[in-house]
Amino acid sequence: MRSFTFPSARRLALAGAAAASLLPAAARAQDTLATFGVDTVVATTRRYPALRAEIPQKIDVVGERDLRRASADELADVLKEQVSADVVQYPGLLSGIGLRGFRPEFSWINQRTLILIDGRPAGVTNLSTIDLHQVERIEVLRGPASSLYGSSAMGGAVNLITRRSRGALRGSARASYGSWETLELDARAGGSLSRRIDADVGVSRFSRGRDYRVGEGNLFRGLVGSETAGKLFADSVHAVPELGDGLRRPNTEYGYTSGSARLGVQLTGAVRADVRGELFRADDVEGPADLYSAFPDPGTRKDLGRRTGEVALSGAFGRHAPLLRAYAGVEETEFFDTYAESPFINYTSDVRSSGLQLQDALRLGAHALTAGFDYTYLEATSRAFSAPATPSAPFGPDASSASAAVFAETKLSLLGPRLTATLGGRYDRVSLALEETPLRPDLVSEEETFTTFNPSVGLQYALTPELRVHGTAGRAFVTPDALFKAGLGLSTGGDGAASITLGNPGLDAESSVTYDLGVGFGSRRLGLDADVTYFHTDVEGRISQVTAAFPAGGRPRTAEGETVGSVTTWVNASGAEMAGVEWRLGYDLGARAGYRYSLRLFANATHLLTRDEEVPAVSVDAARFAGRTDFRPEEVADALVFGDFGTREIRNVADRTITGGVEYDDFRRFSARLSGRYVGARTDLDFTDFANITDIRYPAFMTVDFVTSVKVARGSEVSLLVDNLTDENYYEKRGFNLPGRSVRVRFSTEF
Repeated sequence: MRSFTFPSARRLALAGAAAASLLPAAARAQDTLATFGVDTVVATTRRYPALRAEIPQKIDVVGERDLRRASADELADVLKEQVSADVVQYPGLLSGIGLRGFRPEFSWINQRTLILIDGRPAGVTNLSTIDLHQVERIEVLRGPASSLYGSSAMGGAVNLITRRSRGALRGSARASYGSWETLELDARAGGSLSRRIDADVGVSRFSRGRDYRVGEGNLFRGLVGSETAGKLFADSVHAVPELGDGLRRPNTEYGYTSGSARLGVQLTGAVRADVRGELFRADDVEGPADLYSAFPDPGTRKDLGRRTGEVALSGAFGRHAPLLRAYAGVEETEFFDTYAESPFINYTSDVRSSGLQLQDALRLGAHALTAGFDYTYLEATSRAFSAPATPSAPFGPDASSASAAVFAETKLSLLGPRLTATLGGRYDRVSLALEETPLRPDLVSEEETFTTFNPSVGLQYALTPELRVHGTAGRAFVTPDALFKAGLGLSTGGDGAASITLGNPGLDAESSVTYDLGVGFGSRRLGLDADVTYFHTDVEGRISQVTAAFPAGGRPRTAEGETVGSVTTWVNASGAEMAGVEWRLGYDLGARAGYRYSLRLFANATHLLTRDEEVPAVSVDAARFAGRTDFRPEEVADALVFGDFGTREIRNVADRTITGGVEYDDFRRFSARLSGRYVGARTDLDFTDFANITDIRYPAFMTVDFVTSVKVARGSEVSLLVDNLTDENYYEKRGFNLPGRSVRVRFSTEF
């Protein structure tokens, strides 16, 4: 009879010792085993290294092996294929994600899923500007994380862990080429330069030289989806046909260059310094027009840039592992007015971020206590131009957000240690400032300050060394974005009817309470890793978008001759509720053969049972504007009439998302992976008809990718990558259909 044992105190002490540096290098341990479905990987997203199997919170890990063999071009592709995330993605380098029923976002500085780089806020609004080539692994913490990270961590946190190479200098390079003249080049190197100094450096280039073709094979469309979407009216659903089969999409060429460098110095035996910087640049990025739009539009053209830097001091002093880190970054976007030979920049947007982290991780035997202070500052500015060097009023206000916070979390290992408990909390003082903005006389400088406390608790009990039950509860919040409070703009449709978007200065912060309960099993001996978790989230003061329309016979006109058809704003809805089941399953048949090879079946899914928000009915007191020909958009604010609350589905969130597949590796020369992704029904606001603003339901879809690699020499391999194998016509955002089947060949070498 096999004896029942638990991790020893020595094992826990060794895990605690890994906290001495508090650097992501600790997270590299056991990556190979984790890839094969074994739950022994070290995770750092809780701000201290710990075995994932001993953390009550649910954490998914995308390891180095998964990243190396992925065919993804950007971070959103990896997350949607590996961790069943909700995604909004446009062809021209623009994307965002959401977890646990929170809507994916890509343009606001305060979002509901927090993106981290090495445990500090990434300061990005657009996931497409994050280069994956220097990312070693990704940890996805599901559930509220405001008790550790503050605002924006309502659905969870995605932590990208970059390389921290030590030992002998090593490097790698790869090149790929394929469909639509897609070229990818990247090279990196890292290791110890001396006994005290180590470094990493990397550079990459990606380009798509031809416009892509939309899929037309559609093997899965009839099996899981439909040939039509459904426009949702109060008393009916109107079928809207799917378009674009086999269509060549103009204006879909782009390229980017990125690079990063890190230098680490062991200052003394106990103190270490690390400096890291990253640069991303994409010029002349083309974006196609909405395929379903009723009016002609060639699409967009823009320049993107992002640069970040950080300096960190870490130490190991007995039981203490202090960390002091300062970081800063800027994300820049420039839009052009036309595709003509001599375009001008008609809109710019800059988001600047900076911050300071000061913390200490204290080991007390098998227990740990992490406490510290965070300061975060975000600043957003935008400028608009109606002609070269001719400024016009921007939609977004100049604004800033500052947060000062103290936090603490303790991890207790009890009963030998069958029982793991975490208890933490964070107190934030947040200041949101609206600044005077050029050509926006409606804006005056003002500042609003609020405080919030967000606790969390987690419990995990090991029934056997391999079987455990876990549960957590926590509170989270998100600061209202300045655009939601003071945005002002007007968009014109092809029929001459314009839609006004304006902010609501009375918006308050949104908060949520989430609890989850699950059971997990992990055994390297059996090659099995499984977890099923139920979660439930209640949101108070939900920040929701609402739209009201002017009646057809009572639409005012602006002084410029625009007929105003509708108005959109944001309100603190009475609430929202999200509940569902998450599960993951990995089974490696190679365990039976002592891992002489790997034949792994894997799946990861989110099934939402509830994803509803309550929003008020909104109308416009059109009588006061009857016959007006000098109407000003800001006048709408005082004419909105709010009625009874109704329930609607949270937009851009699927009822179920499932990823999975099969992977084979002989550990010598050959490997292959076939993976698929299913996305269920979602709703979204239909932007193609300003005269009849309503929601539209997307049909479900499924895609399949295939990757195979053959080693041709020591350290070198050739890979075949096939994306969208069955050539599906699909989209993450309706009207912006993504590429059909694409094929690339990639050569990789290590030195």
